Amino acid sequence: MESVFMEDLEYTASLEDETIEFVFPECDAKSKPFEGQIFANLGEACQFYKDYAKLCGFAARKRTSTKVDGTIVTYYMLCNREGRPPVPDELLMPESGSSIKKRKKTSCKVKCMARIIFQFSDSGVYKVRTFNEGHNHTMVPTVSRHLMPVNRTVTPVHQMWITSAIKARIGPMRSFRMYREIVDKYEDIGCTSDDFKNFAHELYVYALDSDAHMILETFKNKKELGNGFQYFYEVDDENRLVRLIWTDETSVKNYKLFGEAVSFDATYNTNRDNHGKCLSFGAAIISREDVDSYSWVLEKFVECVGNAPPLLITDQDPGLKKAVASVWPETRHRYCMWHITIKVAEKLPSRLRDSTEFKTKFGKIVWTDLVEPDVFEESWKNLMDEYDLLDNRWFSDMFDDRSHWIPAYFRDVSMSGLFRTTSLSESENSYFKRFLNKNGNIMMLYMHYCSALEAQRYNYHKITLADEIGVLPLKTSLKIEKHASTIYTNNIFKEVQEEIYASQSFCSMYKMEDQADESIYTVHDNVDGKFVVRHRLADSYSFCSCNLFVRKGILCKHIFLAFRTLQVDRIPDKYISIRWSKFRILSAMVPGLDLGSAPSQKSVIGNNQFFNVICNCIGYVGDNQDLREELLAALIEVEKRFSKEGSMESKLKAKHRLFNDFYGVAPPETPSVLPPLIAKTKGSGAGGRRKSNQEKAMVLAQKPMRNCKKCNKMGHHDSRNCPTKKTSH
Repeated sequence: MESVFMEDLEYTASLEDETIEFVFPECDAKSKPFEGQIFANLGEACQFYKDYAKLCGFAARKRTSTKVDGTIVTYYMLCNREGRPPVPDELLMPESGSSIKKRKKTSCKVKCMARIIFQFSDSGVYKVRTFNEGHNHTMVPTVSRHLMPVNRTVTPVHQMWITSAIKARIGPMRSFRMYREIVDKYEDIGCTSDDFKNFAHELYVYALDSDAHMILETFKNKKELGNGFQYFYEVDDENRLVRLIWTDETSVKNYKLFGEAVSFDATYNTNRDNHGKCLSFGAAIISREDVDSYSWVLEKFVECVGNAPPLLITDQDPGLKKAVASVWPETRHRYCMWHITIKVAEKLPSRLRDSTEFKTKFGKIVWTDLVEPDVFEESWKNLMDEYDLLDNRWFSDMFDDRSHWIPAYFRDVSMSGLFRTTSLSESENSYFKRFLNKNGNIMMLYMHYCSALEAQRYNYHKITLADEIGVLPLKTSLKIEKHASTIYTNNIFKEVQEEIYASQSFCSMYKMEDQADESIYTVHDNVDGKFVVRHRLADSYSFCSCNLFVRKGILCKHIFLAFRTLQVDRIPDKYISIRWSKFRILSAMVPGLDLGSAPSQKSVIGNNQFFNVICNCIGYVGDNQDLREELLAALIEVEKRFSKEGSMESKLKAKHRLFNDFYGVAPPETPSVLPPLIAKTKGSGAGGRRKSNQEKAMVLAQKPMRNCKKCNKMGHHDSRNCPTKKTSH
């Protein structure tokens, strides 16, 4: 009690000190405390002083309290600027001579003596025993008071807004600006952009070191629902997650229909749907890109979907090459042609690097899929001989590997014409990067992946709708074109339409020959040369030497010309590929098909339903001020009611509950599986190899020079990094 008395004396003495200018806040008399004022309980007393502080422009905090038999009998609240400012380090250690620069922090402490003391009375109430209202500093201006910590709160509305934005891969700064557009003014937001960032960081840290355990728990719950969800994982000796793969029921269905050829890119397995758009069959996380990891992924992928694809296209990763040969020996492994042809210029000798003639000839030889392997080999050797490249090691290696990338060797492989490069995977990567965030944890990665997958399937529904109601104009009067427009999806019909049109405009019958078991048609193609169509009489089956139907699943212009001769005006069912059919045909052939179904969600009332109702109400009232006031009054009444009837849990518990709802699972006290260590992917490196001084000089020579104001010379420096500054020190 003596210390309080001494502080009161200090305050009284400071009032008599004419050198101190005191500020006495002005406010409504009803909002201002006074000595002897009575409150029913301590909480009511503290809240009254806090409200007074907010109104006046300062922050209040508790300093200390005293208890007797468990009851608080004295409670002290002070101005937040009470206390002494910190002593600078150089005054504490004047002889240290440390060269470490420490961050200079500001302090709000100015030894302010404003305070209030509540005293418990025998009647069971609290009275204001002491009220010192004078401050030795100015109050925060009215225009800035909304920025004071005491006036800032990340409310449940803010929290739901931030978490929803994170799910959509919208960062805290952008979500803050979006929120400002809704409330119209920054001062009406209720918190700052830093508060948004801090909350987002808390959300990320909440699952730190437990995200691996949490995602496995999530996958376990999904699998127990029995909806076809599959996952496999492995941990190392330290119980860290090192490998994880998963796929859902819809992805497996898609694979059964469209899995003839797969593009593989270490993370995504992709193909095209019946509209020719990207499909994702699954995702994997591995800590190392080596043979063992790739082999594990390929093995588990088969366990997820049932079988290996007939055709796989990848880059030239040596580890992946070994894994495919070992795990999927029956799968034809194809290299991405783009990754190979892009290296041609740098592998050529200097005399040919600027030769457009060689590059044109090379492109015609390697990119065509209309020639047989023996024709390609002869053309390749002639080209190498013509330009004296027979002894070039790289071209020799590529020729030895020709069966893995040259289209001539894939002419007889079903659906090999879908893609010759991993551009499908690259576009898929670009698509997923719009949803994924490398700075998040594994749980966030999975949620963003689900969002991307849901968006992909939503787009499928949109395209399917447009395909069912949209009719493309015909280019010919042929009945077979009209029939094709009713069975193929619009994107595929465009390609079939071009073949039908070309059969009429650019092709002619060169020769017809009838044999005992087949009819042979030699077609002259003004663009690609001569091709032979054989029509088998026993089963009325036609096939062409261009092999387009095998390579892509659509009939070629040469067969369409033969059909005209045979008076076929409808595409026979045997040529209608399921994978290119309209959805109504596809669903009739595959009962229970739903290619666009989203990952299953819990059947609960979501926040989006509340948001939709409130936004609809705002839209209904429009600019009618009477209706707007009525709506606002009704919402305020509802808010008052639920603020009393709602959950009484603490702010921390409420925040953790929101975090658990966000992740879908709570973090364990002790995780059974630890998250993987940070791994570097191929090509990430640590900045590449070091450049020599000569290379640096060559790069510098390409940059324009400027005049340095310090040495007054032209060079690649300025006054900040002038070489004369170094010599002068």
